[in-house]
Amino acid sequence: MLVEPRTRLALGALSAACFVSVTSENLPVALLPQLASGLDAPESAIGLLMTGYALVVAVSVVPLVTVTGRWDRRTTALVTIALIVVSNVVLAVAPNYGVAVVARVVAAVGHGVFWSVVASMAARLLGPGRGGRATAVVFAGNSLAFLFGLSVSSWLGTTLGWRLAVLAVAAAAAVTALVIRVTVAPMPAHAPARGPRIVADRALLPVNVTTLLVVTGHFAAFTYITALITRYVHVTGPATSAVLFAHGTAGLLGLVLIGRHIDHHPRPTALVTTAGLAVCMLALLVSPSPLVAGTAIVVWAGPAAGIGVVLQAAVLRVAKDRPDLASAVYIVAFQVGIALGAALGGWSLDAGLLPVAVLIATAGGLTSALVVWRAKAFASPA
Repeated sequence: MLVEPRTRLALGALSAACFVSVTSENLPVALLPQLASGLDAPESAIGLLMTGYALVVAVSVVPLVTVTGRWDRRTTALVTIALIVVSNVVLAVAPNYGVAVVARVVAAVGHGVFWSVVASMAARLLGPGRGGRATAVVFAGNSLAFLFGLSVSSWLGTTLGWRLAVLAVAAAAAVTALVIRVTVAPMPAHAPARGPRIVADRALLPVNVTTLLVVTGHFAAFTYITALITRYVHVTGPATSAVLFAHGTAGLLGLVLIGRHIDHHPRPTALVTTAGLAVCMLALLVSPSPLVAGTAIVVWAGPAAGIGVVLQAAVLRVAKDRPDLASAVYIVAFQVGIALGAALGGWSLDAGLLPVAVLIATAGGLTSALVVWRAKAFASPA
């Protein structure tokens, strides 16, 4: 099926928005030591900027998606991206840790709303039966964020200072908003579904359980990936940016492969994503070789890139008539997983037990794979 040029541009604009959102969200990961030094806070406190961000999203997303349920979807996306611009400008001039927390809250308020609409917007652009492919296309921005966004942010933070790195993200968000305004046509909202019915939907429960397990595991390790690189690969400084770049490249390749198969083979694809996380973490944990450890960290990006695509596609498959609010409930599970994982990883780092974070990631991958294996939500379409 051919895709019209305007549709391609619109999908590219949404993918760019995903790029900006993920880069902004994960700046504490890329700039961990610089933020700690600049804000006079321990690295574990910088990790809590991820935890707090996720908790704000988890608490606010369902009521905010309900409130904005009748908004045009393009307008909703533009408002949430504008919040990213404001947030990063405030963070760039933050004199202390408290102001940094406030800045993160500003972006977090819009974060869940953005992610509750972007996949369904892409699916509407490509048409019925292509929700997984549409999600993979726009979620390419996620992988590009890890490929370029985080590695370039890390490099900027090391060479020019973290404040300029954060301002660069704000500028990119502003440009992205302009591109969406020009390329994406107005998109009226679906009739909103009732929140309680969505929350209690048994068909969505396995998807949300899988989300909580695999995301908790992944972010227990990923939030402190720079510390993992230092400990297991024995590199620091600019070399860390190179490892992050390789990690992002692997993620992009993994996303391409997952996007090709997710609509027709959802369960095998989901198993590759969940079990693949566990395999990479085990390799990192047991290998004494920095080369093998570095390879495990790079390959880890492949299954990690599929987490959002696999889970969001399952939501769209199960909740075809109410995608936005169903996505909001799923995002709650996702953000709780980020918050819990970042907190567990931070505890492990503070206690000098960083391998425990890797063990948590292994357990998250294995247990989520078991749910995927059994749940009908991941069954192949008839």
